[in-house]
Amino acid sequence: MRVNNVFFAPAKEFHERLIMQTVPSGISRQLIALALLGLAAAPVGAQMGTQQFREFGHEAEAFNRQDPFANAYRAGRYNGYLAGVLDTLQGRSVCFRECVCELDKLVEQHLAGHPEIQDRPVIDWLVPLMETRFPCK
Repeated sequence: MRVNNVFFAPAKEFHERLIMQTVPSGISRQLIALALLGLAAAPVGAQMGTQQFREFGHEAEAFNRQDPFANAYRAGRYNGYLAGVLDTLQGRSVCFRECVCELDKLVEQHLAGHPEIQDRPVIDWLVPLMETRFPCK
């Protein structure tokens, strides 16, 4: 079963690292892959608050540093949310041609410079931010 074809490159690498981490004895990788598919198929609200998004972003940073205590689910939610918004806008109102790491930096800088958005949904400021920073010409 090939789950990786669904994701673009950075999310694919994240997914592969998640699956390929050491698996506890007695549990097969196929079972873990099926569980992840079940999580992906579960209904999840598209709306995420900025504070929660920021916390999940910190988990993604910890996961990328290979911190053994990083919450992979939260890191995946952060990366998945960014990937979903980018995928939705790409080629329409956004033409993103940079490393996804640049998007992470942009988001963190924006959050640090705009404390007034902490209580707003992420989508309210993320879409305009992407459209302004990565416009299609």
